[in-house]
Amino acid sequence: MREAVQQQLLNLNRRFYATVADEFDRTRQGLPTGMLTLAQMLRTRLPAPVRILDVGCGNGRFARALAQQEVRGVYLGLDADASLLTLAAAQTADLPGLACRFAIADLAHPAWIATADDSYAAVVCLAVLHHFPGYALRQRILNEMANLLAPGGLLALSTWQFFGNPRFDQRLLTWEEIGLTADDVEPGDALLPWNQGAHAIRYVHYLDLAEVLQLAADCGLTVVDSFRADGKEGNLNLFAVLQRH
Repeated sequence: MREAVQQQLLNLNRRFYATVADEFDRTRQGLPTGMLTLAQMLRTRLPAPVRILDVGCGNGRFARALAQQEVRGVYLGLDADASLLTLAAAQTADLPGLACRFAIADLAHPAWIATADDSYAAVVCLAVLHHFPGYALRQRILNEMANLLAPGGLLALSTWQFFGNPRFDQRLLTWEEIGLTADDVEPGDALLPWNQGAHAIRYVHYLDLAEVLQLAADCGLTVVDSFRADGKEGNLNLFAVLQRH
């Protein structure tokens, strides 16, 4: 993928979250099954207190899922959108047993890793990696997250399995909507609209289990668990838990 196209898609998503932050927050208040299952998995597999890094934390709802599953420890949430971080801090101020703080960081820039400032028993990146265009960029980000793991730590991803779902297939936009063509992007790339309140367009990549396994192998990681959950069909999100070899 050409760098100019990659930057155009990254900027598209930055504008998307800046435009829809409040509406996005309102539609992300519930704690879906996948998040709760993952939180329970971390509680049973990692000794307390747990140091957790949530990369692309949005409004911080995974911190609330952790607290509901009685995970105890410290939590750092990173996101590129300041409005979402403000909402996250307000919604997680009094979680039992979990000390939360938040900081701004943009994964597209390698300097983000300095914001993490430590190693973690768990690094989670939920519904985030599929918003970064280009396999090489996704691989770089995954490797950077893996480098923040403490020995024996777990890296958890979730990705949106929208291809083949009739609800989303009918909403896919053409690349001409943003002045590109299919030749400019990679297989699995897509554009989807947001029509809840403000209208906005976001870039998303169909990151399936095969690509997760390939990314993991390229970063010296092993997928130790995976499952599907969420959405009306109960399988809209793919969750994968990774460890260093």
